[in-house]
Amino acid sequence: MRYFVVQLGHWFDICDGQRHFACTVPVRALTCPPLLNAIYTISARHLTKSKKYYVGNKVKYGGKYLPRLTPETALEYHNRCISYFVSLSGHSQEAGDENLLAAAVILRFYEEVDLPAMGEDTESALRGIQIFLDAQAIPAVSGTGLRHAAYWVALRQEIITAFSKQRPFRLPLGPCEPYRTFEPADDYIWADRLVIHCADVLQFCFGSEEEENSPFPPSPESRIARYDTLVSFETLWTELGPSSFNPVYARDPDPARGEVFPELWYLNNCHVAGLQHLDLARILLAVYNPRLPRLGPGQRTAMRSVDAQVRSIVLRLCGIAMSNLHSPPGLVTASAAIGMCGDRFVEKVEQEALFAALVRLEDEYGYPTHNVRTQLEDAWGWNG
Repeated sequence: MRYFVVQLGHWFDICDGQRHFACTVPVRALTCPPLLNAIYTISARHLTKSKKYYVGNKVKYGGKYLPRLTPETALEYHNRCISYFVSLSGHSQEAGDENLLAAAVILRFYEEVDLPAMGEDTESALRGIQIFLDAQAIPAVSGTGLRHAAYWVALRQEIITAFSKQRPFRLPLGPCEPYRTFEPADDYIWADRLVIHCADVLQFCFGSEEEENSPFPPSPESRIARYDTLVSFETLWTELGPSSFNPVYARDPDPARGEVFPELWYLNNCHVAGLQHLDLARILLAVYNPRLPRLGPGQRTAMRSVDAQVRSIVLRLCGIAMSNLHSPPGLVTASAAIGMCGDRFVEKVEQEALFAALVRLEDEYGYPTHNVRTQLEDAWGWNG
């Protein structure tokens, strides 16, 4: 429990000034067994995945040895959670329980961290989240408190997954219409607006489940009009976004010292999260521009320009992450961009820097990157 409060809570609270997952969730868990077991699940798994907590073959945290803590410990807690959710089948009143929504969000984090051990990505926690959000989405977006905080965590989780898998966005965005505005607001709301923009771009690129089931696909003309609307967001953000999102310190990389990432310091974790989601959207809009020529003499020139733009954005995403390690989710977002765009890098010094960022994310923060590293090694020809 202490590990969750001190180390993992802020992974969820990056856009929540009231820190509901670090402060409210642990208290709720004392009287909500599935929420308690969800906390124990990810804490046990994260502790056993992070090399820095091992002394010999035993885990040590907070000066205490945990001799009975093993990777199987997390699986035991996880099974308790899943058993509880299965027992709820047919109990519609439980779908409105915000504690269970929070538990499902925490379990999805566990699935992300434990993917190699699970053998396959079933996204079972996502199905649980969808059940709860079908009942809670509108009050979650318009309200406050834990339900509101859990909705935004689920949204950010879904963005990283949909981006990495290039699949349709599967959570409801209709209730988010009040966030599609540029009216004055606090920085946490501005960060949420950038997250919604990224989700909207993902839906444009990969579709939604509603579009998949529709007999009338969007016309080319409507797609171009939609694309132009999404691109115009950038102009409005530049004109109306708050200056507090500007870095308090910025320095370009020094190639003479082997540096490839810019250094960018930000005041608040929500600035890091918001700007990184804006950069993910920029990558997608560059690659999925419907006006890009598919054939002809201008095609190669256009693609070289896109590749250069994407590489620049990925390096900035990594620079933001490495300059703000107090916000570990920034490394997760950067790793998603590396995984999808790393093959576009040809300079060895840049490849090595990207690879090192992935290694750091796994070794120090317990987030799996081995599969991505193997794919990039092949793409870069490191394996001969």
